[in-house]
Amino acid sequence: MPHELALRETLAAVELDHGEELILRTRSGDTRRLALLGTDASIHSSNLAETGPGPAARVVLRMTAHLEIDGSPVTLVRWVGSQESFYRPWKLFGLRVWFDACQALFQHLAENHGPCRPRKQARFAFQELDRGICPILLHPWCPLPPRGLRIEDCYQGSDCWLGPYFGVDAHGGLDINHPAGTLLWTPIPIDDHGYFESLATGANNNRWRSIHRWPDGSTWILQSHHLVRLLVPEHQPIPAGTLYAESAGVYVGSHEHTHFTFAVVEPGAGLDQAIRLDPWILFQQMYADRRRTRAAGRVGRP
Repeated sequence: MPHELALRETLAAVELDHGEELILRTRSGDTRRLALLGTDASIHSSNLAETGPGPAARVVLRMTAHLEIDGSPVTLVRWVGSQESFYRPWKLFGLRVWFDACQALFQHLAENHGPCRPRKQARFAFQELDRGICPILLHPWCPLPPRGLRIEDCYQGSDCWLGPYFGVDAHGGLDINHPAGTLLWTPIPIDDHGYFESLATGANNNRWRSIHRWPDGSTWILQSHHLVRLLVPEHQPIPAGTLYAESAGVYVGSHEHTHFTFAVVEPGAGLDQAIRLDPWILFQQMYADRRRTRAAGRVGRP
C-alpha cells in the first residue's frame, strides 16, 4: 500500500525501500505518485591505494536513485566528497526534490563518524516549488563564507555530509572550518536546547542540541559540536537570531571547525524517528534568504 505524505509549510522528509510507492499531496489537493525503483553507489575517484586511510585521502563517490514520478522514469545522481556535494534540489513535476542518501553508499563507507545511514534504501526531502524550506527567513547559523561553502573548508577537505572522513567513514554532519571563538546564532526560534554531551560531564566535546516544533506539526532538531562556551541558559526558549555560543575550539583535531547536524521529525512521529538530512539544505536556504533580504534593501533605498 502506498505511503502518503502531505506537503506543508516546512520541508517534508521520507525514507523508502525499493519498490515502495509514495503519494505526495500538495496544498492544493493535487497528488504526485512516486516509486523508488532502485539505487546504487560507486566510487568515482580515489587515492586510497596510494595514501591509505587518513587526512590525505581523497575519495569521491556517486549515488544514484532511479524513480518513477507520475509514470515517468527519473534518475537522480548525487555526489559525495566533492564541491558537487553542495547541490541544488531537482525541480520536477512542481516539486523540489532532495536526494539525500542511499544504503548502497555504505557498501563503500563505514558509519563510524556520526549516524547518517538511512533506515530504508533511500532518503529524500520534498517541498513545493513556490515555498521555502520553512515559513520564515533563516538567520545565518555562523558567519557565512562570502564565496559560498567550499569542500576544501570542510575539515580536511572532504567532511561534508556523509563524508568520506579519512576516505573511509561516512561523515554524519557538515564541518565548516573557522577560527576558535567563532560566534553562532540560532537560525530559527528554539523551544528547548542544551548540551547533550559536555566537558563538564566527562565527555570529550561540547555538543549542543536544540528543538523547534513548527505549527504544521513537524519538529526540527539542530545540533552544533565543538562549542567553546554556551552564552545563553539551557532549557529555555530563545528567539531566532540569538547569539548562543562561541565555537570551533574544543576537540577540533587538525582544523578548528564546527560540526553541524540537522534532522526532521514528521508530524505524529516521535523524536526517535527523526530523519537526518544534509545540513547543507539549511545553509543553502540561508544564502538564498540573505540574497533576498539584500535585494529588498537595495530596492527600498531612496
